[in-house]
Amino acid sequence: MGEEDEKTVTDSPRIFRSTSTVDRFAELCARDVEEQCEFFLKSFIFALGDTWKDVVEMSKEFSNHAKSTGPSNRYMNHIQAADFLQKHAKTRTGLQRKKEVEDVDYNHDGKIVFIEYLLMHYKVMILKEYYQRHEMTPVEDLSGDGVGLVGCGDKLLEELFTMPEGLSPELERALEEFTNEKKQNEAKVAKLQEKAAKGGVLGMAAKNELIILEQADQTEMNRIEITLQAAKRKASKMSATQALNDAKEKHEKAAKDEHARRRATMKQRASMFEKKAD
Repeated sequence: MGEEDEKTVTDSPRIFRSTSTVDRFAELCARDVEEQCEFFLKSFIFALGDTWKDVVEMSKEFSNHAKSTGPSNRYMNHIQAADFLQKHAKTRTGLQRKKEVEDVDYNHDGKIVFIEYLLMHYKVMILKEYYQRHEMTPVEDLSGDGVGLVGCGDKLLEELFTMPEGLSPELERALEEFTNEKKQNEAKVAKLQEKAAKGGVLGMAAKNELIILEQADQTEMNRIEITLQAAKRKASKMSATQALNDAKEKHEKAAKDEHARRRATMKQRASMFEKKAD
């Protein structure tokens, strides 16, 4: 891994004990859905643009689908994950889904956690970020939503653990606070849903509380959106300043080279005159 221009390799704001990418990914896979969602957002918040909220919504759908079709809300088996992929407009043949799901099951335990699913779902976006950062032409065919594309796990993991420049402390903090708030609300939501299902006066009160919690989530997301836009403006301004500095340096270098060329020419001419005089 050489020098990084647009992103900086880091150990993540939520400290990892391991140093190797594979081991850090194993640690990340062991975390809950909310923290995996948070980490993905930090790494690709600018690449996602206005669709970053889709990842938050998808994390809820992932947990619900996993729980309703299997034993846990933290992971899916390969069949569940393939079905979930299909439900999110990622159309593949049965064999293609099977191979792509197997490709992101990095520890080969037969379970797909949320971060593994995200690497599959956003595979093309991540690879585009990877090649743009390295200023390389993609060797894979990134058209067609990456259907059937496998064997690029090293690139996906490298990009996942490479934080983008412009990720301000304020934006990181907003994402972390949103995650913490969301996790605290999960237990409340589960209890309120049970009460709401029973109906009656208590059930209606529980439904009202659920609405309030959803509104709180939306308020936090709006705050992140404001912080994100500010970070984007700052990053854009920094990019413009850098471009101006680069142009200035290029102009100064060209002027210096031209000055050196003229001096060399004059020196050569002077040497020729001296030879003639001799």
